[in-house]
Amino acid sequence: MTEKAAGESHGGDDATAAASYPDATSLWSDAELLRAVVYGSPLAIYVVGPSGLVELWNPAAERLFGWTADQAIGRRLPIVSDETSAEFDRLLALAFADQPFSDLERVRHRRDGSPVVVAISTVPLRDSKGAIRAVLGVSEDITDRRAAEEALVCQARQDSLTGLFARGYFLEVLEKQLLGDAATAALVMLDLDGFKDVNDRFGHHVGDEILTSFAQRLRSAVGERGDAGRLGGDEFVVLLRGVGENSTAEAGRALLSGIDRPIRAGGREFSIGVSAGIVHCRGSTRVEEVLRRADLALLEAKHSHPGTCRVFDQRMEDAAVERLLLETQLANAVVRDEIVLHYQPIIDLATGAMTGVEALVRWEHPRLGLLPPARFVPLAESTGAIVELGLHVLRESCNQLRQWELEYPSAKQMVLSVNLSPRQMREPSLAGDVAAILAEAGVEASRLQLEVTEHMTATDEDEEALVRLGSLGVQLAIDDFGTGYSSLIALRRYPFSTLKIDRSFVAGLSSGWEDRAIIVATLSLSESLGLAVIAEGVETEVQLSMLRSLGCERAQGFLLGRPQPAEAISALLART
Repeated sequence: MTEKAAGESHGGDDATAAASYPDATSLWSDAELLRAVVYGSPLAIYVVGPSGLVELWNPAAERLFGWTADQAIGRRLPIVSDETSAEFDRLLALAFADQPFSDLERVRHRRDGSPVVVAISTVPLRDSKGAIRAVLGVSEDITDRRAAEEALVCQARQDSLTGLFARGYFLEVLEKQLLGDAATAALVMLDLDGFKDVNDRFGHHVGDEILTSFAQRLRSAVGERGDAGRLGGDEFVVLLRGVGENSTAEAGRALLSGIDRPIRAGGREFSIGVSAGIVHCRGSTRVEEVLRRADLALLEAKHSHPGTCRVFDQRMEDAAVERLLLETQLANAVVRDEIVLHYQPIIDLATGAMTGVEALVRWEHPRLGLLPPARFVPLAESTGAIVELGLHVLRESCNQLRQWELEYPSAKQMVLSVNLSPRQMREPSLAGDVAAILAEAGVEASRLQLEVTEHMTATDEDEEALVRLGSLGVQLAIDDFGTGYSSLIALRRYPFSTLKIDRSFVAGLSSGWEDRAIIVATLSLSESLGLAVIAEGVETEVQLSMLRSLGCERAQGFLLGRPQPAEAISALLART
């Protein structure tokens, strides 16, 4: 009885619910509800008949297009006269041919003539027989969305600082050129010489102003002849069109001459040079290949002739391949026992006695033979291999000095000079490594002289490293003295004991009074400060005689002794 009553009661609730909430068919057949949906929609909704006359125009359409329902109904779309009637007729024909479309983007015009970007969708309205009687159109205002998307596209295409093409977009432009007409195009890669120093010294705001000014100048110089972009930092690229293979060099020089002049920024004028590398695009289909070749030409310009434009040639690529090969092999050269040391005598000019030697590194390459330091030390510096290489040189030369001490009495006062590289100076463990090597070899610290160039004495880190090395008791020497900008500051701040006069001044002794005056001043300065002097690069008897007459105490050079293996130095020591 109870269960039945409950069941009957439950069934009654279902019936009530069914009466209160009509099914989907009755819902969408309810004209009032449909009217509420159409006229309350935030989307512009309108109905167009076969002849293109507006039959329905909801309030959202009024707000979007500016025409009231009274003004729109009975008129033919498009209402604004300057819109394309032919396009409208084509779209209307498609809709009545039962080919509706969705989210079709078009620019329409409001009543006041202002443009609006809309996404249009259509739905066919059929009669009881299924024939299409009219078309319902829905338009959504996407003006803001499209503007935001275009802004993002613009940001992707345009470098935010300079306004030039951004890296990614420029590479797309270059790729299209290579796939199209590569025979009349050239790629130029440019770099501002010394920009990093200016940026570090005067601040990034001045650096940004320099980059912006340079970009404007570059854009103006390129004009309609091509496109300019920024790869990043102070590196720029230009795609020049209408350039024949034989006119590549001329095009590069012309571009450089139009932009290479002082730049004003931060209330100052900066004489920042520009180096460039250019490569003709003929025969190239890959962006990476063209970029690499232009970069190789730029590196050639920066290293050999800063402020010029160099044209790529195959020799540069061959050298780059060899460089990569040497870098790979250099990493294991110490392990394979291919690093050898030669020693150049340092001579007392008054007595002719050998007072010391400078250890100079060589690489006994299995294929290329004995390589001088200029061939591989810069590679070691750039890859970081110089740290291990430098310690190896120091260890081997200290062991050799100890062996000479044990075998030859004349070697007991001899000083060993070893060069330090900039990368080694930045190693926090340098002083500890030097101390350990001296202890291991059994060499007194005062018998070791470490040589640094003037540009390696400019930072606080350099000062700290030099102070730590000086505290060990080793001697410190400034190599190539007179070629840097910080000579006097370095002498005042650091515990140097020796100056080594650069070979360029020695070479000019017999040809001009300027170099002689510099050497005289250096000798006078060193005497006042209690520093020893060694003249480098002595190659003629005239130079030697003049150095003696000026009072120079010690010297080294080919005339006095070439760099030679340890066995040859042993032979010299055996005769003294």
